[in-house]
Amino acid sequence: MLAIVLFSGAYAGDNSIYINQSGSNSTITMTQDGATNIIEGIQGVGTGSTTPSVIVGNSNLVAINQIGVANTLQLGIQTTIANGYTGNNYIYNVTGNNATAVINSNADGTGTSASNNATINQTGNNANLNLNILGTNNNFTATTAGGSNNSVVATINGNNNTDTIVMNGGASNSLILNQGSGTIPTVNSTVTLNSTGASNTFTLTQLGATNGDSISIGGYNATGNTVNGSLGGSNNTITASQTGNNDNTLVLGITGSTNTLNIAQTAGTGNNTTNIQSSGSGNIWTVHQTH
Repeated sequence: MLAIVLFSGAYAGDNSIYINQSGSNSTITMTQDGATNIIEGIQGVGTGSTTPSVIVGNSNLVAINQIGVANTLQLGIQTTIANGYTGNNYIYNVTGNNATAVINSNADGTGTSASNNATINQTGNNANLNLNILGTNNNFTATTAGGSNNSVVATINGNNNTDTIVMNGGASNSLILNQGSGTIPTVNSTVTLNSTGASNTFTLTQLGATNGDSISIGGYNATGNTVNGSLGGSNNTITASQTGNNDNTLVLGITGSTNTLNIAQTAGTGNNTTNIQSSGSGNIWTVHQTH
């Protein structure tokens, strides 16, 4: 096992870590404490670079901690695992305002990326995450706490993936999650979203195939009991769309006012289920289900 631990402290800004790592069973920990810190590829120069760090291999543990203002992460992951249980674990913790992170688990474009665990924790305001995961049996968890105007944009293609998003303690946070595409439908994938705060916006799209997908927003079950919290706040806008062949399920619980919900489920030959529990006023619902 190769262990790499990098610590970096800067208070004047522009502190950079350049990484190009190849190998498996490695443990890589990077910590930056300061302002305008950057983790990028060796060709990148300075703030605004789009050249990603490169990590090649399987069964790696990559932990990145950035503390401060205006931090940047560019991470490109290359793995040879197409299916199995020896993927990589990625943990990204960012504390501070105006952070930008781009993580791509299919950086080499070969389409092999599976059994990975990606955990992202954002604390602060104006933190932006762009995540791309391709493959099967991947787990994605994003937690945003104590800040406003944070965004998570995730594109996840493959089967048997699990996504958990928690946005608490702030306002005007946004989530855009696309799971599956026209050429790569997703099977047996689940999305769970819990949020508190005002003026939040959520857009979730799953394009499924046989043995369809499930979205849980807020977590109310059919009896009105709360499961894993609820979606609280006002002025929320939610757009959820599930297509595919059979077995679409959406469970939604929301507390607040002036909410707009647009939900469309198409399963082909049946098995659509929608459960909505709402408390508040000024809600507009549009629900389409077809068999």
